[in-house]
Amino acid sequence: MKDNWKEVHPKSIFQAALSHPLSNQEQAILTFLYQPIIGAEAFSLYLTLLSEVEETGVSESLFHADLVTMMDMSIKQIQAARKKLEGIGLLGTFVKNDSELGMHFLYRLNHPETAERFFKDEVLSLTLLNSVGQRKLDKLFERFKPKFVNLTGYEEISAGFKDVYLFKEEQMISQSKQLMQMEQSFNDPRPAQKPSAVNESFDWTYFVQGIEKLGIKLPDNSAGFKEEVFIFHNLFGITELDMIDFCSKSFDYYTSKIDVKDFERAVYRTYDPDKKQKSSEFQKNDSVELSAEDQQTYRYNSLKMNGFSTQDIQMIMDSEKNFPLNYLEALKNERGGYTTPQERSLVKYLVSKSGLPNSVINVLINYVYNIQKQPTLKADYVNRIANEWAQSGIFSPEKAIDHVRELAKKGKEQKQTRQRYGQNNRPIRQETLPDWVDNPVEEQKLSKEEQARLDKEIQDFLSKGGGN
Repeated sequence: MKDNWKEVHPKSIFQAALSHPLSNQEQAILTFLYQPIIGAEAFSLYLTLLSEVEETGVSESLFHADLVTMMDMSIKQIQAARKKLEGIGLLGTFVKNDSELGMHFLYRLNHPETAERFFKDEVLSLTLLNSVGQRKLDKLFERFKPKFVNLTGYEEISAGFKDVYLFKEEQMISQSKQLMQMEQSFNDPRPAQKPSAVNESFDWTYFVQGIEKLGIKLPDNSAGFKEEVFIFHNLFGITELDMIDFCSKSFDYYTSKIDVKDFERAVYRTYDPDKKQKSSEFQKNDSVELSAEDQQTYRYNSLKMNGFSTQDIQMIMDSEKNFPLNYLEALKNERGGYTTPQERSLVKYLVSKSGLPNSVINVLINYVYNIQKQPTLKADYVNRIANEWAQSGIFSPEKAIDHVRELAKKGKEQKQTRQRYGQNNRPIRQETLPDWVDNPVEEQKLSKEEQARLDKEIQDFLSKGGGN
């Protein structure tokens, strides 16, 4: 019967049904979380069918021609929108053949998932991410995540149920039949299908047989693990045999059950491996043995000779002596802010995946936080910059600063162009950038003679006891 949708025509009869009304929260979830995935036409179809449902839970019998008129859409467009609703679990379509009226369609509207279930569902979360991008996903998550109150230091003194209400336990036995009937009335005999990443190109039965031969068991949440296996299969093209191999390295020796976290790490290590960080590229004096302190002095003088200001040099040296998470924490604390869990994860990801030295990552953090005035680091934006810097070979903090200056220079030129050709010839206000970006100093490369003179200064400094 699944192919009967092809027989829909304007004179086909349909009814819309809904088990119970949508709550305000469900309407918000439908609008903000589902609409970006399903699109405007499918969203409109859901609302149109919803508007026809009466208090009885079912609409009157209508022709599809009525739907075409109400939505100003063709049958083909309605069918395409309907399939989008079906695929994500918001609509169940049922059909029966009436001897007098022909095909009779029943469109059962399903309730959207709760915000908690939506974000815990990897299929839905990844689909939304692919539709709106990381920045928008972060905003939507912030909107719907629970706002728990911090109860540290409080003692609960709430009254218990039995302290307030009369409850006779013996009634549970005498009224058990009625209670069971009421409970069962809320169970849908044909529940809505959840969105699934299951793909026929992956042989789940063969995979399960393979791990069982090794004495390995599925984890307790086997349904969730199955979805994860299919997601990895769709994402990386991992075969059944390779998936079995990953499981053979990711199980608990005491229970023989697959450890899901170890399984995930094994997959990511292979298909999204950590990238070894490049060594920071900066000038050292290897001609003589210098202590760490004297190398710092040499570095300071080298940067000074290359045209960097005292403020620049301070920033470069700060970036070189701090780990990125500590550096970010210091920047946030300076302004009274705090580092979010998402930011910590992002910084750790940059360190393991970007290949950029810690010092360059610190300059990047400074650029986004202080120059771009972003209150938090957003994954999509930061990863885009890190990718560009890595591909451009920016592996020292001074190169990063030069690059940022160049960006600022181009931005200023664009603003000046817009100012000249602004609407109604009114000047456009320009943002003020910090000194180290807004007032670049021309870089002066050291000549061999200057370098030799600088080396001599260091040697003279040491011979006079400066290293003591």
